Amino acid sequence: MKEVSQEKEEAVCKLSDVAEIRYLHRGNTEIFLKNGFPGARIQYQQEDGSKGVEEHSRIWLHRAFPFDLLEEYISVQNKDQEEIGLIRSLADFDEEAQKILCGELEHKYYTPKITKIVSLKEAHGYSFWQVESDAGELQFTLQDTFRSLLRVGEDKVFVFDNYGNRYVIESLKGLDRHSLRKIELYL
Repeated sequence: MKEVSQEKEEAVCKLSDVAEIRYLHRGNTEIFLKNGFPGARIQYQQEDGSKGVEEHSRIWLHRAFPFDLLEEYISVQNKDQEEIGLIRSLADFDEEAQKILCGELEHKYYTPKITKIVSLKEAHGYSFWQVESDAGELQFTLQDTFRSLLRVGEDKVFVFDNYGNRYVIESLKGLDRHSLRKIELYL
């Protein structure tokens, strides 16, 4: 029994043994725009103790918790989609860097806010939506409507169409009665 227990202990490893997380902040990272796209210059400590600089002329941002923590835990990746660091909070950067980072996140996670469901019809496993949103009147199609709706908390719903576009209903309670009746069947 002791041998099995000892083997299990040796097999268990810490996250820090498997992956090193490099946190990016204003003290070690400069965010800049190059040709309209965000880039980063990251200072790091080399094995001999000297400082090095790693420059990425283009970075990509991915929210680790895209529905809850919009400005926290942002993965920063290089052109090869390898993570080069993690931003704990956008507040860890100066105002100019925050503006660049927020602009990139807003572009990537563009999500029109649905304010009214004008019509919602279903046929052959698809639902056809016509809505009013903060981006104007929109039409889109969902396949398997039940799986294309993601309820976050009590009152918020994300909608994912056939093309991977995202829409959000910020508040079910804020919808008019007509709109709520159309969607409540799928919730």
